[in-house]
Amino acid sequence: MRRLPPSVSAVAGFVAVLAAAASVAGASAPSPWVSAPAGTAARASALARAALAEIRLPAGTERLSRAPSGLLAALAAPNLTAPYGSFERVSGYWMVPGAAAAANVLAQTPAGAGGGTSTWGTGPAGGRGVDWTLPLDDDWLGPRLLAVGAIADHADGSRWLLAATAVVVWTPRRLELPGGVASVSVRALSGGAPLADVSAPASVARIVAAVNGLDVDDAVHAIYACPEQPAGSVPGFGLTFAAASGATLATASTQACPEDLLLAVPGHGSQRLILGNLRDELGAILSRTLPAP
Repeated sequence: MRRLPPSVSAVAGFVAVLAAAASVAGASAPSPWVSAPAGTAARASALARAALAEIRLPAGTERLSRAPSGLLAALAAPNLTAPYGSFERVSGYWMVPGAAAAANVLAQTPAGAGGGTSTWGTGPAGGRGVDWTLPLDDDWLGPRLLAVGAIADHADGSRWLLAATAVVVWTPRRLELPGGVASVSVRALSGGAPLADVSAPASVARIVAAVNGLDVDDAVHAIYACPEQPAGSVPGFGLTFAAASGATLATASTQACPEDLLLAVPGHGSQRLILGNLRDELGAILSRTLPAP
């Protein structure tokens, strides 16, 4: 190979040094996107199966490999997965002996079932059912849902189809604040008035931890009936996270419907987080009341 002249060699060497330095710099700034731990989907599937196992079936129940399509369509059970992008779903189908047996199953309350309970259906002659939100405390999993419905067999009214579906939603990845946050500024979204500037390391760390501790809003396909806001009204507050140099590392702003926090990292996109009680947490750190979304 032809040897490069000394001047060209020097330039080439300098470029190589710059490339190496850029590579090292890139390696020292990891992506703010954090992937779910290995096995998260499998854990979600196992929790869905466990939810079905909580249903106490009456004597004389016949397990079906699949539900009669006409009965299942007539049951018109709610679509638990419609709002979500990533989930594990398990279904089970049985024939139970009579309306009383079906009613007894629908009257069961799973252990720890909480908010979100609802009933649906058209009464004794048609399909009816109930669904619950089941307990689950996990950074990467949830909500955990169970729906159970029953409908009389059109061919034999002494038998009732029992259909159950368990769903566990899981988060494939989440956006977190980059490292190196040295200050946080808080402003009102309506008018942009400054509310607080925080540079004390302990307080900055508490704010960063509070934001990184929020759950991801996995209902990415949900459709909401939001109340109309007055013209020009932008309720809530925004946050700007800056490095010691003053460069903006991330921004976040409250959303009114649903009540989320939209976290954005320049060059890495954005993600909606469930606001939860962040407003109260920040208010305690800042010793002031922040505007509600």
